[in-house]
Amino acid sequence: MKTGDIVTVVAVSGEYVGRLEEDGVTLKDPRMIVQNPEDGSMGFARGVAVTGQDGPTTMTFNTYVFMAETNERVAKAWTEATSSLVVPSKKLAK
Repeated sequence: MKTGDIVTVVAVSGEYVGRLEEDGVTLKDPRMIVQNPEDGSMGFARGVAVTGQDGPTTMTFNTYVFMAETNERVAKAWTEATSSLVVPSKKLAK
């Protein structure tokens, strides 16, 4: 993984997705993954802590369980959630 990649960080407090910054494990535009208790669907919280700011710009992890590459569907959803971009799917209609 390299600076600029969209990564998933698993911490004791939850699972977070964001763009990896240069210094240590800092995520740009971090979002906490949340699950809908009714149907189990996944989404992103507006912040990273219940009492924290909406839409924080960065989050630095001092302690974490692991960091992994983010799958394509989650990376696409994160991009759409943190910007006005809509990412096209690889399949194009004929």
